[in-house]
Amino acid sequence: MGVQLLLDKISVKDIQLYDVYRAEGGYSSVEKALKLKPEDIVEEVKKSGLRGRGGAGFPTGMKWSFIAKPSGVPRHLVCNADESEPGTFKDRFLMEKIPHLLIEGLIVSSFALGSNTTYIYIRGEYAWIVDILEQAISEAEQHGWLGKNILGTGFDCNIYVQRGAGAYICGEETALIESLEGKRGNPRIKPPFPAVEGLWRRPTVVNNVETIAAVVPIINIGAEAYSKIGVGRSTGTKLISACGNINKPGVYEIDMTISVEDFVYSKDYCGGIKNNKKLKACIPGGSSVPILPANLLFNTADGKTRYMNYESLSEGGFATGSMLGSGGFIVLDEDQCIVKHTYTLARFYRHESCGQCSPCREGTGWMEKILLKFLNGEGRHNDIDLLWEIQSKIEGNTICPLGDAAAWPVAAAIRHFRHEFEQKIKI
Repeated sequence: MGVQLLLDKISVKDIQLYDVYRAEGGYSSVEKALKLKPEDIVEEVKKSGLRGRGGAGFPTGMKWSFIAKPSGVPRHLVCNADESEPGTFKDRFLMEKIPHLLIEGLIVSSFALGSNTTYIYIRGEYAWIVDILEQAISEAEQHGWLGKNILGTGFDCNIYVQRGAGAYICGEETALIESLEGKRGNPRIKPPFPAVEGLWRRPTVVNNVETIAAVVPIINIGAEAYSKIGVGRSTGTKLISACGNINKPGVYEIDMTISVEDFVYSKDYCGGIKNNKKLKACIPGGSSVPILPANLLFNTADGKTRYMNYESLSEGGFATGSMLGSGGFIVLDEDQCIVKHTYTLARFYRHESCGQCSPCREGTGWMEKILLKFLNGEGRHNDIDLLWEIQSKIEGNTICPLGDAAAWPVAAAIRHFRHEFEQKIKI
């Protein structure tokens, strides 16, 4: 196993409880951070090279630096715990097993951003985790880490947990903000961006669970040390949710220098393909990213080794590459039907579309119907070309990325597995 920054204490008995977490060094980053200036923390996160762990991979420190600071106007930090991406469950694991790590990261991040009122917006289905988080928040308050005048510094901070209603669209930050305000979770047109007008039209930063948790080791070990872990612009560690036809599904922390092949077959990680079958394909970053066949999963189109990091997985663009995304690593063996899995994803995105944008509202349903035709043996050759045309009209033509998320799996399936569509044609 490589470097462990987030999961290094995960096996400690009762680590979810405050006394145990504190005894293991918990909240030390808060003690360090509150002795610094907020702008120094933002600069430290910038220097660390931390990128958003929710999917887009945008530099976190840069995002923080965008927050507006109008005089007399409150600012907010919102933690996106709406983990709804199929194949992704690492945020759930963190919140369930070591909740104080998230609370500690939120306190440091809130101080850096000047947020006195911070929210955790959590997926509605994670009902039992709400109780875990609220207990951790209560323990933190009892020991002086939250509330008024934290550690005598004059900094006030309260954290509240808000349950969503189980809508995938609320993983998009502006739809999340709309829902948090009590409205229908429809994405907003940008600009203005949340950093200028977010929650209640106040400056707001939205980061996901893993991103916030990563702030803790950055403060503890320093940005320079953190930036030396990993490779290139893929610094630090990344949590991977591994599932599908593998021997050891679960959540793994990697330092992004491991090859994809080693990750799949190493006994320390996925442990190989279940029942000794051959690998057919993999969706490396959650259901919304392009699927890659085995030959392009382990190596790039020009024969270079593919690694588990942002740059290597995306090398070659969508023609021959994919994305690390949220780290939802879905493995398919030789017996899996690509057309069937593509239909399942298309059905999901049709169901989760908010309906605000015509290309997404109409296109997702249209793709679902055509894919079902193939599964029922009613598909035609021109339906493949029609599918391609529909997805191309959705991509890039919607307010939020859900349209792209629906289009990319269909495009990649046709690009790499067109023959499987053709095999379904009976008329």
